[in-house]
Amino acid sequence: MSIHALVIGGGIVGMLTARNLQRAGYQVTIVEKGALGSEASWAAGGILSPLYPWKQTKPAYTLMVEGQQQFPSLVADLYQLTNIDSELIRSGMLILDVDEKQHALNWAKLNNEPIEILSNELHEIIPNLSCNFGEAIYLSNVMQVRPPQLIKAIKKDLIQKDVTILEHTKVTNFLIESNEISGVQTTTQLLLSDVVVICSGAWTATLLQNQFQESIDIKPMRGQMLLYKPKYHRNTHIILRNGAYLIPRKDGHVLCGSTVEDVGFNKEVTAIAATQLHNFACEIFPELTKEQPIKQWAALRPGTSRDIPYICPHPDISGLYFNSGHFRYGILTSIASARKITELIGHSVATSHTSLHAC
Repeated sequence: MSIHALVIGGGIVGMLTARNLQRAGYQVTIVEKGALGSEASWAAGGILSPLYPWKQTKPAYTLMVEGQQQFPSLVADLYQLTNIDSELIRSGMLILDVDEKQHALNWAKLNNEPIEILSNELHEIIPNLSCNFGEAIYLSNVMQVRPPQLIKAIKKDLIQKDVTILEHTKVTNFLIESNEISGVQTTTQLLLSDVVVICSGAWTATLLQNQFQESIDIKPMRGQMLLYKPKYHRNTHIILRNGAYLIPRKDGHVLCGSTVEDVGFNKEVTAIAATQLHNFACEIFPELTKEQPIKQWAALRPGTSRDIPYICPHPDISGLYFNSGHFRYGILTSIASARKITELIGHSVATSHTSLHAC
């Protein structure tokens, strides 16, 4: 008899967790309060790299490197299975924070990563770059993926694999007896399960607060984006400066992001953010002063002060697991975290005398 696994949360982390569990032989159901991938995953930039790799801790960087290495094969596999192109592109990334140059060079040498410091050739590569910038750190291996396309591909693959998908379904209660979980109650039905994995992103703490005394260090952090469709734009590289970025899409659009705002569960877009992001875009490419963004949106990332997400069993409840708190790197770390949580469940390594803060 197959073991049933219930995944709560249908972002890319939850979707890949469900995919891995299904491939490991579990009967899987995803419960998502909205549509699959419609929150932070859909709104993300899709850069498959830490913004400043040398600033990452070793555990976090390990998760990210696995994502960088495995995304090409995942995208190719999904394309073969679904005929949906996730638009994986090796864009390379130009970092205009030249004060980071020595840190970048040290990191590249330590990790055997390709790196170049561009100066005279910079404006030959990007002729429309502002003349205020004369040097850049170039990471040629950086890739990007288009999140809405990736979501479509994974969803179609899950359907083809007979994963049960319950969208627009909210979990209201956990079924727990003798410190063991047996399922959840939703707004519409009772769902029994041997294993429950919480992949609820920014909503994780809210989901737990009515039944669990121990808090979890995850809260919503709003990120706002702008989208341009410039008439004559010749850049094909991701540009990064002071934590903000410009991402050239395959279809000619340019994405500009992103703010990091602690405003609770407020997903409204603001004129202040639009001005801030537009000024940044024009500082990099003065030609954009003649353009107006064609779209602005906001989403809530699962912010945390931790170096790595929660990828662990609940300390007291057998059968209950977490795969949440990925902050700005949910897509990049989704492959590694889905693999790790599937292995944890498979080996039944839940402990009963740790705290959430230790996992």
